[in-house]
Amino acid sequence: MMQFVSWMLVVSLLMSKDVRAYLVDRVSPRLPHRRTEISPIQQCLQSEAEAENVCEVFLCLELDDTCLIKGLYDLCVSFFRNTNNFSESGQEWIEGSFSCIAATLQQIVGPDLEDCDRLGSLVLTIEEECFSNYGICQMVRYNAGPLEASLASADIMTQKTGQQLVQTAMQCGRTVRFIVHRILRDILGGNPTLFSSHDLRLLSLMRGLGK
Repeated sequence: MMQFVSWMLVVSLLMSKDVRAYLVDRVSPRLPHRRTEISPIQQCLQSEAEAENVCEVFLCLELDDTCLIKGLYDLCVSFFRNTNNFSESGQEWIEGSFSCIAATLQQIVGPDLEDCDRLGSLVLTIEEECFSNYGICQMVRYNAGPLEASLASADIMTQKTGQQLVQTAMQCGRTVRFIVHRILRDILGGNPTLFSSHDLRLLSLMRGLGK
């Protein structure tokens, strides 16, 4: 599993003008390149390179019936649907982080995509780093209401991509973790195991905050 960037590196990246360039350099050497034909996902990502709607790029991840990497499109659409309710910095986070994910995927996904676990881990790693590097902690702190509205979907909450957003926010300070915990309890009706049954670390954090 790919290691998360250190907090010191995150700070330095926030000062950088090109976070996506860093992600490409960091992740692409880990990808296999044994095949020469273009996969359906890669072909789709390339064709969407100039897409005006960044969310459309994420539909490419759902093309392959073998991997079925779902959730990122619905998550993106839900945030953009609620974008006017976010603060100015929150809107910048939405635009910056999802554009970062889309552009990074388009640049680094190679032709060899037979290993679905590898591709799935890659998507989650890019998602976590883009969310962090564009300021997820501040976004959550000042946008609890619109954030809850954006996450209030059973489909979003059961997908790993939605879970990754919450787990990334859980790495922020205690105030942000309390906000996320409250949002999840509101959405899940007091039963966080519906969301976190596949993530023991997140479940532990949520239980600890609930005491």
